[in-house]
Amino acid sequence: MAVIPSQFDLLAKLTDVTHLRHQVLAQNVANVNTPGYRRLDVRFEDSLAEQLASHPESSLKVMKPDVVEDQVTPTRPDGNNVEIDMEMMRLNKNTLLGNTYLQLMTTKLGMMKRAIGGRG
Repeated sequence: MAVIPSQFDLLAKLTDVTHLRHQVLAQNVANVNTPGYRRLDVRFEDSLAEQLASHPESSLKVMKPDVVEDQVTPTRPDGNNVEIDMEMMRLNKNTLLGNTYLQLMTTKLGMMKRAIGGRG
C-alpha cells in the first residue's frame, strides 16, 4: 500500500514556503530602487506537483523550495527589474495563500479535536 504525505505535513510545508516567499518578496520591494538588483522568486509548487504525481510515497521533508533570480522580466536602464505593482500583487496573493493554508490547518485540527473528544 502506498503511503502518501499527510495533509498536515503538506500544509506545514506549504506554510513554510509562503513564509519564505513573503521574505523574498519583501526583499524585492525593499530593493525596488537599487541599481542592478534582479528580483528573486521562490519555486516550489511545480516540483511538488511533479514529485507527488510520480512518487506519492516520498517524504516532503526532503523537498526544498528554490530561490531563483528572475531572468525573464526586462530590466530598466539602471539594471533593476523589480516592478513594484507586480511585487505588491504577488505579496497580496502570497498572503492570501498563507492565510488559507493556516485556516485549513485550523479546521483539520478542530475536526480531529472533536473526533477525539467524541463531540459532533
